[in-house]
Amino acid sequence: MAITLELTPEIEARLIAQAAAKGMTAEAFVQAAIENLLTTEPHLYRVGTALVIQSTPIGNLETFFDQIRQERLSSLIADY
Repeated sequence: MAITLELTPEIEARLIAQAAAKGMTAEAFVQAAIENLLTTEPHLYRVGTALVIQSTPIGNLETFFDQIRQERLSSLIADY
């Protein structure tokens, strides 16, 4: 099966860079990421009334959330 994706130049560059860093082609990197998504089962649990879904971060998603947390903390600290 062949699937065509239109990526922005920035996403394409990041994809190629991350694949190269792992010694993979972009195609192999995408295939491995998709296989990981399809085989990794998220953990579901409740915290109070909230439903929490815990799964393996993809690419820079973990870094992205870390940056958001840091910005939020900085903002909270600046307000005090």
